[in-house]
Amino acid sequence: MAQNLIQLLEGSTLNIWVLSTAWLWPLLEILHFVGLSLLLGAMLVIDIRLAGFVQKMHIQRTHDLLPVAGIGFLINTLTGVLFFVGDPARYAINVGFQIKMLLVLIAGLNALWFAIKINPEMHRWDPYADTNIAAKTVAYVSLVAWFGVLLLGRLIPYVSTG
Repeated sequence: MAQNLIQLLEGSTLNIWVLSTAWLWPLLEILHFVGLSLLLGAMLVIDIRLAGFVQKMHIQRTHDLLPVAGIGFLINTLTGVLFFVGDPARYAINVGFQIKMLLVLIAGLNALWFAIKINPEMHRWDPYADTNIAAKTVAYVSLVAWFGVLLLGRLIPYVSTG
């Protein structure tokens, strides 16, 4: 399956554009870093409060940062797709990339769990109190997943390709 995807992408118009446009790859790297900074910065504040720390911070006000995280995620999705299309043979078989994508999936499922189970009941909480075990679990899973994404993204050029 990976080989079919590689063959489909290599030589495509988008692949050629990514590889042949001067300064596009470095620009994508910069945008990917900015997106990751927005995403991780926002999630760090949200997750630290959701984990029960910094209780002087109103818990629902931290969630005003969710659009910032969403913008960061969107930037990283767009740039990440262009990276993959630009060099599908390297990414498709790279163990670091595969684990990174697994962690993105875990973070996404964790966010879905938050949206379905935790967020609807937050309005009933004391905004300055400690959080329950479910909220703490969501926060710690998010922190581990997103920092794993960050670390594995940096390791992609240096880890095994299968």
